[in-house]
Amino acid sequence: MSRDLHDIPLRGAALAIALCLAVPALAQDAPRVGITANMAEAVFTTGEGEFTITRDQTPGARLEGDWALIGRDCPPFCIQPMTPAPGVTTIGELELIEAMKAGDTILVDGRTPDWFTGGTIPGAINIPYTQTIERLGELNCEPDFDGKFDCADASRVIMFCNGPWCGQSPTAIREMIGAGFPADRISYYRGGMQEWRLLGLSVRGGQQPAATDPVAAQDVTPAEAAAPGAGQASAASDGLPQNAGQAVPDGITTPAENPIVEGTTEQAAQSSEAPAEGEATAARPGEGELPADPAVTDNRDNAGMTAPRPRPAD
Repeated sequence: MSRDLHDIPLRGAALAIALCLAVPALAQDAPRVGITANMAEAVFTTGEGEFTITRDQTPGARLEGDWALIGRDCPPFCIQPMTPAPGVTTIGELELIEAMKAGDTILVDGRTPDWFTGGTIPGAINIPYTQTIERLGELNCEPDFDGKFDCADASRVIMFCNGPWCGQSPTAIREMIGAGFPADRISYYRGGMQEWRLLGLSVRGGQQPAATDPVAAQDVTPAEAAAPGAGQASAASDGLPQNAGQAVPDGITTPAENPIVEGTTEQAAQSSEAPAEGEATAARPGEGELPADPAVTDNRDNAGMTAPRPRPAD
């Protein structure tokens, strides 16, 4: 009896050693934050190359800037339905990752180029919701003669945009279906960039959305859209000043705020634009006695000036 009691500590130690040997040792380089308990990272290949998805390992990391906003105006930033159209499958991050690892799905960022260049999911291509129909050929659809498309061989696609408050990809999805794209080949990642970033998953490109520029967002080709700054370069090639028409409320009208256009002085007075020829007009209709100062080329030159110089009396 006493021998058995003395054996108990030894038996307990032996059992503990056996249990330790039965549990696989954790990898020395295992990340603190994995994607799942059994997935430290995800690797997949698209036409644009190989991409690795991981999660942010920074202790205490949190969303900052615009991505931390919770009170966006509605409209236009309204909560989207769970399913944007009948037949479409709504998915989460793990389903997106598994589909991309399988290699049979095209990941489509449906946002405008300014958002895309500010950061997207690795491997995504940019087809802005405003260009969806004309670019269905990139998703293996063929145009027919009835204003629709033959999408019998359409690719499987995952559509996403900024998140549950973003209507860009839902709009694109409904237009695709209306043009003949099969709904059962569309998956909708409703969480979008908001939830992707919230989980600390890898982002390709900038870390904040680019500032919206109504000029730079125009006429950006698919090739240009993939390069940061493409919108600005496209606008510059058009000969249009950046932020044209976005006046700074300092009482001075610069050429950037008042671009030169072909027209008469009378037409310019109605449109607030300077004419190509003739006398310069006012910054605003009805202010003909206060012309734009041609010597001012940048609003930084306006420091300390609260109003245009008055015209000398005749």
